[in-house]
Amino acid sequence: MRHLNPVYKIGLKQSARTKKTVVLLLVYNLLLSGLGLVVFYLTFDRAGRVREDVAYSGILTLYSVMAAMEFVMILFIVPASTAGAVAGEREKQTLDILLSTKITPFHIVTGKLAASISMVILLVISSMPVLSVVFCIGGVTVSALFVFLLLLVVTAVYIGSFGIFFSVCCRKTTGATVCAYLAMIIVVILLPGLLFFFEFLEAFGSVGYIGIRNVMNTISGKRTLFLLFNPVISFVSMLRDQVGRGISIMNSIGSEGGLFYFLSRHWFAASMVSQLVVSAIMIALSAHRLNPTRKGWKSGRSG
Repeated sequence: MRHLNPVYKIGLKQSARTKKTVVLLLVYNLLLSGLGLVVFYLTFDRAGRVREDVAYSGILTLYSVMAAMEFVMILFIVPASTAGAVAGEREKQTLDILLSTKITPFHIVTGKLAASISMVILLVISSMPVLSVVFCIGGVTVSALFVFLLLLVVTAVYIGSFGIFFSVCCRKTTGATVCAYLAMIIVVILLPGLLFFFEFLEAFGSVGYIGIRNVMNTISGKRTLFLLFNPVISFVSMLRDQVGRGISIMNSIGSEGGLFYFLSRHWFAASMVSQLVVSAIMIALSAHRLNPTRKGWKSGRSG
């Protein structure tokens, strides 16, 4: 604890002492548990009424739905929690004081980011006992749960790095929050949406009507590289590997050979590494912009 980032330590103490944290943990796990009970009841009740064995596909459905719920929570909570990390200090006019200490801009940025996403990670970890029910019954392994936890942590860092960047760049928390959500929408929805749209136009022009599944299965190799930076595609890829559900975009990649064949075999790992690299770049840019010795630096303090 002595060598822990002081910014992270202070931020963690502040968030842990609030009643909001306890209420958030309670409500979140109640909702998740309630959802699990509903799916469990529907699965076992149907098996009892038709006098057949329990459909374990229902257990996989439970895992898929709960995993999707946690993943969506990351996408919606992290931008808001990180956007005010530095901008909030600027609004309280305490940023200059923080920068005058021996703490480097890099440690300020990483400490703020870690403190902001720690509570989200705490929510995820607290829900692990609920998710663990699926491997107690069967269908999902313990290793699959750890892979899912890895995905959530990487996604939180990835989305949070954009939030912390705009928190450094924007003078107000409101502006930083708007920019963070816009960046999330662009990365998660707009870019892959445009990619699929252009693929659809090309496929439609060559063979007539083609379904969305066929579009996703025929995306050209070079364009596929952009999907490495999309956490939703990473989540769908993980689910397909674990429970055999989801849309595959790997069918046409491996046929191109070389790098694309490697990606088709290790898509999830490649996407995690790619998103961590982007996160590191965003953190480095944030620390650079926050550095008071940088030429043209402004604290953003209102005059």
